[in-house]
Amino acid sequence: MSADTHWGVWLHAVRPLPQLADLAAAAEDLGAAAVLVADEGTDRDLYVTLTVLAQRTRQVLLIAAVTNPHSRHPVATAAALASVAELAPDRVVAGLGAGGSRVLGPMGLSPARPYTALAESVDVIDALLGGEVVQHDGEFTARGAALPWSPGRLPIALAGRGPRTERLAAERADWVLLAGKAVDDVPDLVRRLRAGPGHPPAIAWNPGAAWTRAMIGEIRSHLAYMTIDLPPEERHELGVDDALAGRLREAVAALGPEAAGPLVPDAVLQRYAVTGSREAVVARIAALRALIRPELLLFDAGDYSAAYLKNAAAVITEAGAVAGALPASRWPART
Repeated sequence: MSADTHWGVWLHAVRPLPQLADLAAAAEDLGAAAVLVADEGTDRDLYVTLTVLAQRTRQVLLIAAVTNPHSRHPVATAAALASVAELAPDRVVAGLGAGGSRVLGPMGLSPARPYTALAESVDVIDALLGGEVVQHDGEFTARGAALPWSPGRLPIALAGRGPRTERLAAERADWVLLAGKAVDDVPDLVRRLRAGPGHPPAIAWNPGAAWTRAMIGEIRSHLAYMTIDLPPEERHELGVDDALAGRLREAVAALGPEAAGPLVPDAVLQRYAVTGSREAVVARIAALRALIRPELLLFDAGDYSAAYLKNAAAVITEAGAVAGALPASRWPART
């Protein structure tokens, strides 16, 4: 991998597809190396969105960020990923995670063993993309599933929390997507991931940067879901007792994350985001980037305007990221 840190933008499909395509093209023109698209179930479809972006861009990586093994069967996920890869050879990354309340809640899904399902889906999706015939019985079932037309295996990106997911990422992932992590814990986490067996995975890190009041409000909205999903002991440590957690759930369910955001305590914001003046944000991200050395430094799409993209790209490059596509040797040699 290159010693440089490149940059990318993380989209939620919350705008019409033509607008998202314009935004992805603008990001590429500004020097983005990757465009990530979330899979939240009630937003526009992940794979339709990736298809549109594939047709409007030339070289950025297109990363599913991330899909889960519950709301869509892993065999269907493998077929969707292979289909997009036909349109954008060498540019598609299969991003997988266990899923959280934002995607699973509206479908009434409460997986009994989410980590086990994630680990199984990594094996099944990788095998299908590689042209194997798959028989699988576990958290989901596959009966003689095959994708003989698949263009080949894709790089796998993993996201999630907890030591088991970290170990799985260190062992199996080409990329690890770090978002919603306690900022001060990221350097040690990355050291553990890179110390795993085999070739170390590439790191894509979203520090949750915000330097205006509107941006901080947007970050709080994202953190509303994450706060609900935190383990109870971690919530309590941050001043989120069961009553406040209940109010957050009710606000999200009834009015959406924007209404729940103001309920998120400052302690949560301080632990999971980099906020302050523009100068302070640049300085802190630059110092952390030097410690972590991520292959990708990411930011959210903000107000989904080209002006916001230009502003955020300037901040992230001042913090040490470089513009342009990742080098041709961008994929670690996984075994």
